[in-house]
Amino acid sequence: MLTKHKGMQLKMHCCTIEELMPQDHFLRDLDKVVDFDFVYDRVAHLYSTVGRPSIDPVIVVKILLLGYLYDIFSERKIMGEIQVNIAYRWFLGMDLDEPVPDHSTLSQLRRRKFNDSRLFEDVFDEIVKKCIKVGLVDGELLLTDSTHVRANAANGKRETISVKQEPTAYMKKLDEMALAEGLIKEVSKPSGKTVEQVKSLTDPYCGLMNRPGKPKGFHYLSHQTVDGNRGIITDVFVTPGNVCDCVPHAERLKYQMEKFGFRTKEVGADAGYDVPEIHAEMFKLGIKTYIPEIEWHNQYVEQSYCVDAFTYDASNDIYICPNNCLLRYRYFKKGQGQKVYCSRTSDCSACPRHTKCIPGKMRYKRVVRPYQKTEYDLQHENNETHRFQEVMRLRKIWCEGTFAHQKARHCLTRAKMRGIVQITGQCRLSACAINLKRLLNWIKGNSKSFVALLLDYCFRYWPISPSYFAFCQLYDSFYPFCQQPRFGA
Repeated sequence: MLTKHKGMQLKMHCCTIEELMPQDHFLRDLDKVVDFDFVYDRVAHLYSTVGRPSIDPVIVVKILLLGYLYDIFSERKIMGEIQVNIAYRWFLGMDLDEPVPDHSTLSQLRRRKFNDSRLFEDVFDEIVKKCIKVGLVDGELLLTDSTHVRANAANGKRETISVKQEPTAYMKKLDEMALAEGLIKEVSKPSGKTVEQVKSLTDPYCGLMNRPGKPKGFHYLSHQTVDGNRGIITDVFVTPGNVCDCVPHAERLKYQMEKFGFRTKEVGADAGYDVPEIHAEMFKLGIKTYIPEIEWHNQYVEQSYCVDAFTYDASNDIYICPNNCLLRYRYFKKGQGQKVYCSRTSDCSACPRHTKCIPGKMRYKRVVRPYQKTEYDLQHENNETHRFQEVMRLRKIWCEGTFAHQKARHCLTRAKMRGIVQITGQCRLSACAINLKRLLNWIKGNSKSFVALLLDYCFRYWPISPSYFAFCQLYDSFYPFCQQPRFGA
């Protein structure tokens, strides 16, 4: 029988928002697991003891988290959703007849009061500590990668500026080590040379990224460290888009170990982190690195013979060429962290391989060796083990999969605001959303079935093969009961 709805009737309903809130809602579980009252202590110094009552800072933090949890990019839209969404009101502790703050109030509080504080970092750290407490994070294997975040800046509005060219902090450190060893008499001084750099007129804090396979334009880089146990993000650090991935790695790893008390044994990363600095710093800390090796032959050995053709004698600090001639240490390249080894002119002039080894007008062979090449080679011996393949697979799942998940569902498609401080807050809140979802999935999965336990084990240790992908389809059907999300889900 056809029924026509004649409109709503005015009724008085006797119910509470607690009754309207579903018992199995995600936000109800989140409210039980995480207590946000610590926010009051973190922001107390930002408020005056007199004046008009403020919006509860815990509500402000929760509103921002709602946007990242449910991929609501616009703060105006967040307030509109809170107006009509009972679950959001319940999570914020707002009654049905309570007015929602204006979206501009939220924006101004975030921009003027909280962004210059450590609030978002403290929120992120508290969530990580909660994950550590329940056993989600052990810190033994840390995986690092970076992703580009398109800046809120027009690519056409740019200018070219001259910047002084100075050695990096790492190169200055190598100079000091060479000075202590007696290889040089003084550290390198600023040369006064300048290089041209493209700068955005809209957002001067971003950087012009121009990498193969990456979108060209003004971007930021979000460097994230993920725990290899269950994919919890343990650190977020933002740099301009023209900064190399490897630059902040060592310092950020030490920062995490000090802050969270990690006893890290292994680190994994992609080939963009294959630099002697990282391998040497990790070797000093007793940490194994699992990083694919890049062919450095063109950079460190000149002319046609590659470095593999020369044998390095560590005990005598010399190179031996294919014709059994010796290349002895000559000098240290200040500001570049390289040791130069040269042969004798008489040896090379009588060598039958002279034309192949030394083209042009040069009369001797020269080999360049990074200062920390020994540690570099020792760490790369780890790449020959089965553990290397396991770490590379986990890196693909937890790093790349997490980035894809953040960009698809947690407001990391592009920069919402301008300035490195603002983007750091955005990246940290996006990471908080990922961590909270994985934390709740872990807690709810404690009573899972034997089938889910078996699938978890197989997914973690099954080698990639055709049968593996068939297994993935089976895993997806049991995903709600499993602790280990597949490819960052």
